[in-house]
Amino acid sequence: MIKKIKKSDIKELNHLPPQEWQIDYETFLKEFIDEDFFHAFIQIQDNKIVGTGNILLKGKVGWLGNIIVDKNCRGKGLGYEMTKFLVDFLDKKGCETQLLIATELGESVYKKLGFKKLTEYQSFDSTVDNDFNLSDSIQKLELSDLKNVYKLDLETNMEDRAHLIDKFYNNGFGFFNDDNQLLGFYLPEFGRGLVISKNKQAGIELLKLKHSKKGKRTLLPIENQSGIQLLEEMGLNEGEKSARMVLGEVNKWVPNNIYSYGSGYCG
Repeated sequence: MIKKIKKSDIKELNHLPPQEWQIDYETFLKEFIDEDFFHAFIQIQDNKIVGTGNILLKGKVGWLGNIIVDKNCRGKGLGYEMTKFLVDFLDKKGCETQLLIATELGESVYKKLGFKKLTEYQSFDSTVDNDFNLSDSIQKLELSDLKNVYKLDLETNMEDRAHLIDKFYNNGFGFFNDDNQLLGFYLPEFGRGLVISKNKQAGIELLKLKHSKKGKRTLLPIENQSGIQLLEEMGLNEGEKSARMVLGEVNKWVPNNIYSYGSGYCG
């Protein structure tokens, strides 16, 4: 049985995500559960919660995320069942582009439902603090910069994510040229730390800022070779790849502008 999650269901759900995901799932759910663009579900078998999945839907673009089956219940088709439920939910809402980021374990499940692989993301982790000379062009974002952040993100992802940016805009940083034009931004609290830039230098400098601290993880599309080269040169730990997949209409995103995706639940 699959049903919509209630606040009373959230407690003790942190056992579901694999340890290597390094996410606090309960905190994530509490952050989003009251938002009208967020829809979360749990899967119940023998009166126990054995799976979960959620959707972020805005306009004609929807993201499927956190599709997880308890490790003791895998191999029984539960992941397929949850994904099919989410796909049907989005279809009923008129969603034209369904997106997700798949682990190696989940990719074959999504292909069975018609998802197609668009590209791969490479992951990197910083395990120590790094003493970089940070650019003077990086400044704290002000409220007056918000419209330009919206614009750059929209140009990159071809979807309206203002509702997410608003949640994580505080404590963000921008890279500005001599004419005070925003070339890139870094939102540390947006998932794992979103970095979007239409300028190579700006993207690299913002990545340096992000990885000046240990414990940071970055996933970026393999098309962004300048970002990957920097992270390799920094000596970061290179992790596994994951796949960006789509069902329906492909939106014309710009992967070269993504120096660090926000999270698997929204790109």
